[in-house]
Amino acid sequence: MRVLVFSDSHGRVERYRPDAAFHLGDRVRDGEALRLACPTLTLYQVPGNCDWDSAAQAEGLVRLAGRTVFYLHGHTRGVKSGVAAAVAAAQAAGADLLLFGHTHRPLLTRAGGLVAVNPGAALDGRFALVTWEPGGPIQVTHLDPRTAGGD
Repeated sequence: MRVLVFSDSHGRVERYRPDAAFHLGDRVRDGEALRLACPTLTLYQVPGNCDWDSAAQAEGLVRLAGRTVFYLHGHTRGVKSGVAAAVAAAQAAGADLLLFGHTHRPLLTRAGGLVAVNPGAALDGRFALVTWEPGGPIQVTHLDPRTAGGD
């Protein structure tokens, strides 16, 4: 499974060739633009704190290729003050992977069996690529076109 994760795009959309993509809010229209540009792409998205006119659910849970993914923008769980509440919610949901944005800062952390990822802000050119094979480990690469690769 190859998953593109982006958040806080605020008008910037890049094109990759993932199996699925997650747009984690702050300009849900950018997710829709990606859906139009890549109509066969499976896209999951949630609104952010700047998506005032969206009535969509603030958090999502999906099963992909043997993994459970809990995703949100992050403002509803106070991630600017720390990730503990978002991690607890993901663990309570039985997630293997937590995806969130809001802080505009890339993050990769592991809490027990949970992998938590913030891609950073697409506005700044940052994305994350999350990959795994069935039964294999979750691997994360932060993408930043201003540097020579990721982490």
